[in-house]
Amino acid sequence: MKKYLLILCLTATVTMPAYAEFTVDDTVNEVYLKNHGYSDITVRAVEKSIAQSHGEPLPEEIENENYNRPVVKYVRRFFMYLDPSLDDHTFMNDHNINASSRYDDL
Repeated sequence: MKKYLLILCLTATVTMPAYAEFTVDDTVNEVYLKNHGYSDITVRAVEKSIAQSHGEPLPEEIENENYNRPVVKYVRRFFMYLDPSLDDHTFMNDHNINASSRYDDL
């Protein structure tokens, strides 16, 4: 009898659900991502993809007023043309992605 009771208790303990409340919203939270070692860029990309999936606009960071002057804007774009690795703030912006190739893809 004791053997059956021990087996029953062990089986109940192993098969008992955890009842943990851990949802997807918790795993994409900014605090959760930063505490688990993700970079600020990754957190920003997650926020942008969530906003895009919900159809909500995500406010962009305000650029420096110097970047909005015409001469500075031209010089900056010229250097971006020479060095494509410069950041032009178009990462994960609202782009219409076409699955088929067209003439303007070249």
